[in-house]
Amino acid sequence: MGAKDVIFVDGELSSQIDELARYIGELKGASDVAAFAVEVASGEVPNSIIQASLDGVLAKAPEDKLEAVYNQLFAIAASQGGDEGLSSVAAKVARDIEAHAESGVAGLRVLNNLYNLATEGQAQAAVFESMVGLAARAQLLGTLVPLVTRLPAMCGEWGASGEDSARIILALRDALDHAQLSCEAYEAELAFLQAVGSANEKAAAVASSAIVRFANLAALCDLDALASLPSVQELSQRAGALGAAGALLNALLSSDYRQWLQFVAANGEQLTALGVDVQKASDKMRLLTVASIAADSLGQGVPFATIAQAIDVAETEVEVWIIDVIRSGLIQGKMNQVARTLLPTRSTYRTFGADQWKLLGERLEQWKASLEELQPVISNAKLIAQQQAVQMAGTSSVTIKE
Repeated sequence: MGAKDVIFVDGELSSQIDELARYIGELKGASDVAAFAVEVASGEVPNSIIQASLDGVLAKAPEDKLEAVYNQLFAIAASQGGDEGLSSVAAKVARDIEAHAESGVAGLRVLNNLYNLATEGQAQAAVFESMVGLAARAQLLGTLVPLVTRLPAMCGEWGASGEDSARIILALRDALDHAQLSCEAYEAELAFLQAVGSANEKAAAVASSAIVRFANLAALCDLDALASLPSVQELSQRAGALGAAGALLNALLSSDYRQWLQFVAANGEQLTALGVDVQKASDKMRLLTVASIAADSLGQGVPFATIAQAIDVAETEVEVWIIDVIRSGLIQGKMNQVARTLLPTRSTYRTFGADQWKLLGERLEQWKASLEELQPVISNAKLIAQQQAVQMAGTSSVTIKE
């Protein structure tokens, strides 16, 4: 039977081992396939058949057969050693698929199956690491992007050490970077900082990188997710470039656009050394400044002239900036092009500290006062409605036709 014609079916374990061994023999180009199968079957299964499948032999099977042959291999491994038997060889098999699979899509399907079959955390971590490597090689990293934010929880489920968690997440971050998926690489850095904490020797450098990414990438606007991490907050206490990154974070958190320009003028060389694109960061600060103005003026019309002055643009350009801020998700509101005002209905605070709590308390008091003013009106309307109902009941009659 030629390797390209083999069909895998359920059956006795001995038949499955013989069939897969013959298939591997075909792929290896063995001169006597039957003798090769006997030799594999007489060895210490599943180790003998797994060893025969390595060095890219089984991984280079045709794409339409790849998942089936590996499912057969996994079934044999599990039947001989149970879940522990499969987990014990998972890393070895995964590395071979990572290095040799010619179809990235089929290879990732196989690795996904292996990940779900392996019950031991260390084995799952090893398989995931190989998934990252294969996805990067095959330019299929988009398939792993939905998992980035789940990585801290996954590392916990694996029982991975801080060192292993750091290695796996940074490998994914570097692969995303290489694929020019910068926003996703930023999310991987947040996952790293959440998973390993500030004790890791690489935490400060990763925190600094995340701050610079936030400043440079227009699509990133949720500063709270970054600023709340302890390893990020500690940067302001460091010296040199790490301290400069901490100062950059503080500027992003608390400055308006004009204060930002002063910060740039005083720290231009340090920002350049960090890799900050000052123009992109300045545009980001314009968006954040508009969001802050909106947060202070919820339910009130903000003149375009006020916004133009705050972000140092011509009044004719304000509409474009408002659209960008709304598109970024920082605010919700309506523009009145006749009155040339913005009416914000929701806005995202960069930080929520004592001042914001005080403002929230004042607005709640205003809301309470408004409700109290409405109470007499509502009570009076209810009384009038009851009186009208009584009057109508006294004058109405029912006529039943005989």
